[in-house]
Amino acid sequence: MSYELSFSEDFFTGYPDGEIGGDDIHNLYPVSSRPQCVVQALVSLEALEPAEFQEMVKEALGYSLDAGQPADETVFLELLEKVREYSICDTLTPPIQVYVCEGCYVTVYEDTEEEVE
Repeated sequence: MSYELSFSEDFFTGYPDGEIGGDDIHNLYPVSSRPQCVVQALVSLEALEPAEFQEMVKEALGYSLDAGQPADETVFLELLEKVREYSICDTLTPPIQVYVCEGCYVTVYEDTEEEVE
């Protein structure tokens, strides 16, 4: 069963106002195996599963990134917009699989009990 996304801005960006702010998104969102918001989940996916992240970008955005180069803030903002447009998750309680497009998703957790890298 799937659900429409109906969460606060904090769920998407980690900030109540929904603004990401800043140029270096990689410093704003530490890599975690238990990300607490959608943007942190995307940043973590890029760091922990780069091939999967590349495939997600290609599938959801229709272009490829330069191999070995970290994605800039624009890529993450475009992916976040796709999440909002697609607006589907698998459950309403954590951990929540949030879909970027059909077949591409990230998982958001309630807490970071595991290590942050």
